[in-house]
Amino acid sequence: MPSLHRYLLTAGIVAFALAVAAMMLLDDVLGFGALLSVLGTIFDTRVWLVIGVAVFAASLLLYVWSLFREDPDALVRSGRSVEALVPVYGEPEILHRSVEHLAASSYEDLTITIICEPDDQPSIDRAAELAADNERVQRIVNRRPGSKAGALNDAIERSDADVIAMFDADQEPHPELIAHGMAALEADDIARIRSLPRPTGLLESMAYYEYLLLFFLPQKLARSLLGLGVVGTRSVLIERSVFDEVGQFDEGALTEDMDFTHRCHQADLSIRELSYYPCFEEAAHTLRDWWGQRVRWITGHVSVCHRHIRDWRNLRDPAYLSSLLTLVGTFVVGVALSMTVPKLVLAAIAHPAFVAAGLGGIYGSTLATRALDNYAAGTDGLDIGWVLIPAALTLFGLVVVRVIASYAVGRNTTWYQVDKHA
Repeated sequence: MPSLHRYLLTAGIVAFALAVAAMMLLDDVLGFGALLSVLGTIFDTRVWLVIGVAVFAASLLLYVWSLFREDPDALVRSGRSVEALVPVYGEPEILHRSVEHLAASSYEDLTITIICEPDDQPSIDRAAELAADNERVQRIVNRRPGSKAGALNDAIERSDADVIAMFDADQEPHPELIAHGMAALEADDIARIRSLPRPTGLLESMAYYEYLLLFFLPQKLARSLLGLGVVGTRSVLIERSVFDEVGQFDEGALTEDMDFTHRCHQADLSIRELSYYPCFEEAAHTLRDWWGQRVRWITGHVSVCHRHIRDWRNLRDPAYLSSLLTLVGTFVVGVALSMTVPKLVLAAIAHPAFVAAGLGGIYGSTLATRALDNYAAGTDGLDIGWVLIPAALTLFGLVVVRVIASYAVGRNTTWYQVDKHA
């Protein structure tokens, strides 16, 4: 059962979020009238469309600016030792993707370590085959089984490399990725490289455009306004000294990458985000996998934020306030997103031209970002998934609502593994 503090906090946020949803729909159906013009402005779909166009257009400009400032020819191909860690569990058929791409890296002083779980013999056997085929590759068996964080912590403890790089088994790092990241580490503590879902089908294409609108573009704006950059535990290079300063990954956290990100920001570490030479990864191929994966992400995000705000005495702590605002903002934005399709339909009846113009602006920013990715990241074409953007936003909002309800009653979400194709 959840603690009283957790129950009251979550119940209050749920009530607020439901009130926001009700007001948003009532405004589209009935209108608030002159006496409630302020509320009408806040919940008016046209206002949200203007905000959306402004946010995505500004984020697109920031992406263009980041590409302009980043030098793709900044490459360091030798020098300090780098160890690339690839944890694997139950995915022997796709392990070769990350390992073979890393083995083809242009960086000379690179070791690739596959971290296997002791109860996963097929992955252990496959890792042994890959290690036998390439002298850069070695395998170890995790001495702290049970989580990705434990596997990474065990490998970091065994390593004596100057820099630790981390990748998932299904990722496909560019041959110049390590060299480009090492060039960035000459001035920064952490180098984070983009990780893109590969748009191979309709649902996969929808996941790619969802990634652009809900993660990549908003993070550009958040980084510019708040200085908030995500560290993560994949497609990232980290100086060994970082772990001495902020500690290891939390093996009890559902999303250890978000917890680690919070601690890196509290330590005021320098995080460099790179756009060239990205990592491609496999997107969810079924709606069930798409849903389960995002439920885990959002639940982990909520639990990390909640952990940071358990002590109300820290109210004047900027990190505490940041976590609180992030927690509340996630719920409110999630509920608003869950209303995307019904609100657009209702608003289009009354203001068809305005809604069409607003959607045109959002679609335009999204497709322009895809065109830039075709140039800088190596994607190809536009695919058809962009048509499903309203549905993707609505479904993501429903994931957040589901997480709110589950978290309020103390229902725990565990690790969800997406089915990967060989």
